[in-house]
Amino acid sequence: MKQFLKWLTLFMLLPVAVFVITMYRADGRTDAFYLRFTTPPQSSLILGTSRAAQGIQPHVLDSVLNANGRAVTSFNYSFAIGYSNYGAAYYGSVRKKLDPAAQNGVFILAVDPWSIASDNGSVRAGKPEHEWTFLRTLNFVNMDPNVEYLMEEYDKPILNILVPDPRKVDDRLLLHRDGWLETNLDLSPAAVAERTTKKVKEYRDTRLNSSTPSPWRLGYLEMTVDLLQKHGTVILVRLPVHSSMMALEDQLMPSFDRTMELLAQRKKVNYLSFPANDREWSFTDGNHLIPRDGAKVTQRIAEEILAIQ
Repeated sequence: MKQFLKWLTLFMLLPVAVFVITMYRADGRTDAFYLRFTTPPQSSLILGTSRAAQGIQPHVLDSVLNANGRAVTSFNYSFAIGYSNYGAAYYGSVRKKLDPAAQNGVFILAVDPWSIASDNGSVRAGKPEHEWTFLRTLNFVNMDPNVEYLMEEYDKPILNILVPDPRKVDDRLLLHRDGWLETNLDLSPAAVAERTTKKVKEYRDTRLNSSTPSPWRLGYLEMTVDLLQKHGTVILVRLPVHSSMMALEDQLMPSFDRTMELLAQRKKVNYLSFPANDREWSFTDGNHLIPRDGAKVTQRIAEEILAIQ
């Protein structure tokens, strides 16, 4: 009987052990979001959609600021369109991620017309777009391992974390512990041109016709500024994009830069807008900066922050 109980206990504990090991195996290749929910509350944040997630590099920002006497450890808490458009869901998640004791922090809010736009159908129905995403429902954003995220939001079998299928391993994306999403894509002219054509077509045929600038989202952007101003320096940044993407944004919201300038004036913060310049900036797809130019734009942002002081 004792032998039976010993084996029974072993078989009962084995699944628990596998589960625990699997939770701790999750890392920067698990998906494009997970690691951001495994770090402690942060005192300096980079916010926005995937442009900021890929384009603004915390280690570069910190290096420039620290070398000039500004002690900062920044964290990229940007996600993607459909998840981190400015709104109630993102605002609530930022509040959870922000260290309430933070002082003298740096907060970069990446903005563009898509980040304050809502879906036309949602607008007609009188409800905001995408407010049912996991950023609204996820209770814990500072837990390592984050069991809630892996059990409720991870969209693949959990065992894939423990034993990845080598045929499906994606080496193109790596999420760093500081929240920067690094890309490793084919940057040959032909590959970049193909991705740019597809991305611009997607935005022109789908997003442009289905999106409307939203006063509701603009209001949440202002609320986010108000929240973060209590804890340090806030700067609004419009990241560079390919001229063909900029042309679509000008159609969606021709007055965007002026709207941001007025918001910045009201809130007494700086607004840094990078104009389209296809000779200066290179993109993986017309929408996201390549890593080298992400480092360059991050340095420019850091220099702007230093000039504010």
